[in-house]
Amino acid sequence: MKKVTVLFTCVLLLVSCKSKENNNQENNTLLKSEELKTIRGTVVDKKGKKIAYAAVKLYLDDDDCMNAYTNDDGYFEFKLDELRIKDQSHFEVVFKGYAITLLSLRNFVDNKPIILSKKGEVVSTADYHVFYESIKSCGRKKSS
Repeated sequence: MKKVTVLFTCVLLLVSCKSKENNNQENNTLLKSEELKTIRGTVVDKKGKKIAYAAVKLYLDDDDCMNAYTNDDGYFEFKLDELRIKDQSHFEVVFKGYAITLLSLRNFVDNKPIILSKKGEVVSTADYHVFYESIKSCGRKKSS
């Protein structure tokens, strides 16, 4: 009888510990998703026409950036840890036939469109493709 009681107690403790471990993993997952900030926006021309395939680079600081490309509706989205955002964080939006647009993240309002202009130096198709490809490396760790 004593062996059965000890065995039952061991199984009960094992199940209890495993249950607590699963709860801790779920809580860690919730904390990680809660710490992420989502930045959403659209890119349009001055008439409000949505621009598909615009290249959007988010500079977080001198050594950290992220990239996004607008979809068919001109929509883009970034999910990032808020701790990565600095005072100097800003967007650079590039699309062929329009001037490069720079916008401070502090002045950006979620879901308010970023308006591209044809005033100033307009980006050529070749320059757009170079920028489009170059920002794919954003967010990757550089090897030493």
